Amino acid sequence: MKPLKNELRDELANRFGLKTSELNFLAGGREDSDGIVFTTEKAGKKLVLKISQASDEEHVKNILKFAHYLGSYGIRISSPIKDEKGNIYEVAHDGDTLFIATLMEFIEGTGPDVNELQNNAKLVYEWGKLTGKMHKAAKEYPIWKNVCESDERFGFEAEIDSFIKMSPNDFIKGKWQEIKEKLKALPINRDSYGLIHNDNHQMNIIASNHDIAVIDFDCAECHFFVNDILLPVQGLLFDVTGGMLNPISKPDVLKEFYKHFLEGYRTEYELDKFWLEQLGVFLEYRRLLLYTVLQGWLSNDKGANEAFLHMIKNPCELKVE
Repeated sequence: MKPLKNELRDELANRFGLKTSELNFLAGGREDSDGIVFTTEKAGKKLVLKISQASDEEHVKNILKFAHYLGSYGIRISSPIKDEKGNIYEVAHDGDTLFIATLMEFIEGTGPDVNELQNNAKLVYEWGKLTGKMHKAAKEYPIWKNVCESDERFGFEAEIDSFIKMSPNDFIKGKWQEIKEKLKALPINRDSYGLIHNDNHQMNIIASNHDIAVIDFDCAECHFFVNDILLPVQGLLFDVTGGMLNPISKPDVLKEFYKHFLEGYRTEYELDKFWLEQLGVFLEYRRLLLYTVLQGWLSNDKGANEAFLHMIKNPCELKVE
């Protein structure tokens, strides 16, 4: 993100009635960050102020409205808090750059590591349950095809088109076109498609014992529900089982994870078995997405770059049931 000037930070904090002298840096603010996060207190309650750089206010506004809806639905997420004017976000400009600020309740806990994902069945069950709650609520939400009413494409098409523009070469652009056609061939209806978190991996989970919350809706998009089911195993695919940079070598670990995750998910929402058979397609999608957005890292790591490309050229099956 573009460096945030102190006067802009102070202006946005003041609109939420916060004392800038009591803002404590928490995370972000780097060039590769999507925002900068501070903690503070107000009326005895610990809060989080996040200021993000954005290119499309309509898109961000609708995502925040959805997050606020999920919070009012009773789902444990980082839901935006209204300011004194009743707004769930505030905007400020630095030249042509748009910054959007949101205030949220601080959620105690830590992000689970891959060891916990393998050994804490109750936590995985609760993660699945929370994901099912989000999808159940999304099915009742009026926005479901594309976050922006001005765009007639389905959300995944708009997302892929943006990645095609970011692609480092013609080969990757061609792979994106292939993935786009695969997804366009899938059935799209309200039972399996809608506004989802779209970044539902372990780094966006806060856990305390078995209590779990989802944070960071910056990537929320209208997409296939199954994408939120693929993403929770991202850490395992990188660090334990293979599947991201190497062929899958420990399928039983993935099956055990999904056993508990889907048990929790199905207490809140039932997705047709057909969609679990598409997990391999969505793993292809995620692998290509990460390769596209992580070019800064991969351009300096020849081994990782070659491993990613090998798996893009030779995608593996992912069967969990």
